[in-house]
Amino acid sequence: MSLEKLYGNRTFKGRFLWETTYTENDWKIQHHRTKFLSRDSKPYRLLDPENHLIASADTEKELKEYLDHIVEH
Repeated sequence: MSLEKLYGNRTFKGRFLWETTYTENDWKIQHHRTKFLSRDSKPYRLLDPENHLIASADTEKELKEYLDHIVEH
C-alpha cells in the first residue's frame, strides 16, 4: 500500500490544482489535476472536514479504505 499518513497539515483548499473526486460526511478525497507532481508527491489526498491534510496515496481506492477505518458511518 502506498498510503502516507500526514495528520492534520493545513491546506490552501486546493482551489486550483486539486479536484474533489469523492465526499463523505464532509471528508474529501481529491485528485491532483496536473501531471507535474514532484517525485515524492502522491496524486490523491484525503482532507478532513476542516480541510486538514490527513493522508495521501497513489489511488483513490486506498484513501477510501483508509477513510472507512478512521470515520464512523
